[in-house]
Amino acid sequence: MMVIGPTEISQRLQRRWEYKSKDERWSILVAPEGVVLQTTDYKGFNGYSERFCLAVRTVLEATEHDRLGVLQRLGIRYVNLIRPQAGEDFRAYIAPGFHGLQGDGVFEATSGRLQCQMAGTTQVGSDVGMLAIRVTQNDQGAELTPDLLDFAPLRTNSSRPGELNTIVDIDHFLEGRFDCNIDWIIQNTSLLHAHLETVFFDHVVTPHALGVWS
Repeated sequence: MMVIGPTEISQRLQRRWEYKSKDERWSILVAPEGVVLQTTDYKGFNGYSERFCLAVRTVLEATEHDRLGVLQRLGIRYVNLIRPQAGEDFRAYIAPGFHGLQGDGVFEATSGRLQCQMAGTTQVGSDVGMLAIRVTQNDQGAELTPDLLDFAPLRTNSSRPGELNTIVDIDHFLEGRFDCNIDWIIQNTSLLHAHLETVFFDHVVTPHALGVWS
């Protein structure tokens, strides 16, 4: 990590361990600041939750954080690629609040690229959460956000340069100082997911999109 100040540049290296499944579509990242379970083979929250709890429980017990540690952040993040059918516009798939500017005289034809974000607080059990929704576009063939590219699990990238990709990135998390209690983690991960899922299906994507994907 580079830390750049007004008059100096310093560099701090951080060790990170990565564990992959045989098909390399699941990975666990373990670093001094936390543990992350990633997948490009998501088939539902229940299956993901089981693996997530096993990974977290293993790390907490091995590091004795289950007895001595403090949890500072718990979150769940979904990155969704939206590729309209032939002849359709991306605006048919996401809610009007994420359409950006449109109309003649704004940009040259098909040259506009959307970068927008909306964030706010949520109620997660007895705690206050934070929800961030980001919609970005690119025509370089990228199907993930730049911060995920280096350590993403194996995936099949079918996009080509020149094709417009719309990425919907939703991050829902709690921050504070919490006990490293696995039951609390399981319960609140489910609450984070439930609210995120409702927002995605009811407020971010359109009925047309759900019909196409069903």
